[in-house]
Amino acid sequence: MNYGLGVNVNETTKEIVKKSVQAEQLGLHFVWVSDVPAQRYAFTVASAIAANTKKIQIGVGLLSTFLYTPEQVAGGFFTLVEAYGDRFELCIGPGDRDQLKRVGIPLFHPQGIPNFVLDSKKKIEKRLKENKVEGKVWLGAQGPKMLEIAKFFDGVLLNYASPVLIQWAMNKIGRVNKERFYLGVYAPSYIYSSLDNEVYALLHMASAVVALSAPKIVLKKLGMYQKIIAVKKKLEAGSNMKSVLAEIPSEVVDWFSIYKPAEKLDSYIFEVSRLGIEHIVFSYPQNYSEETIRELAHALL
Repeated sequence: MNYGLGVNVNETTKEIVKKSVQAEQLGLHFVWVSDVPAQRYAFTVASAIAANTKKIQIGVGLLSTFLYTPEQVAGGFFTLVEAYGDRFELCIGPGDRDQLKRVGIPLFHPQGIPNFVLDSKKKIEKRLKENKVEGKVWLGAQGPKMLEIAKFFDGVLLNYASPVLIQWAMNKIGRVNKERFYLGVYAPSYIYSSLDNEVYALLHMASAVVALSAPKIVLKKLGMYQKIIAVKKKLEAGSNMKSVLAEIPSEVVDWFSIYKPAEKLDSYIFEVSRLGIEHIVFSYPQNYSEETIRELAHALL
């Protein structure tokens, strides 16, 4: 099992690097750098992390194939490998609709999205091979249409953590006819030895953000579609997230995040490993402070 820390791109690069160095020193295998189009360019942050660490693997993504061309993604990846060696992996996907909308890229044709993402993946791999560069290309996915194309990638990072949803996703992926295929989870997380209510509130918000971008079929399966739609309408009308957070069921934490006291983490890992998961990325707010990162590492190692 590989364990990673998802960094918070809302922080300064200096703070991100500091926490990535800590993750390496504590024995975590990966740091993952997500891309927020309106705020931070993932390749730049990944470069800063690589320059200040020695061996920790660095994942870049999710990168939206509607925001970056295959040439840009392959070029950014090649530049990292050329400068810092074979320490990088990629994750691509459509990207968050709301984030893309903020930079003027609306997604209006959902039926064509999976094929567009898959075509981008093929072009990225072609460009990497031309430059004699190898690296895993993951698919970031939630819904059934995206999961149907997962088998054509090196692996899939699921944006939810519940074993029930993981099993559902595996059924949607179906049989994979390739020698090596990786299953992973990339989810909001809070592993703690002493519960901090402030960090839990951040976890609830992070889980709510994931739920708000979840496909209709997933929300209906969980019985929270109507509630999430009602909140979406309020957000579109101008309400802010904090004002509507109380209307989002607390169950989003159970379905979309990894929320465990330290002594119960082993049992969760055992359960999901039996389903085939071999890569877990503990994302925000696990990176909230040096203390929360240390609590995670002590629970894992």
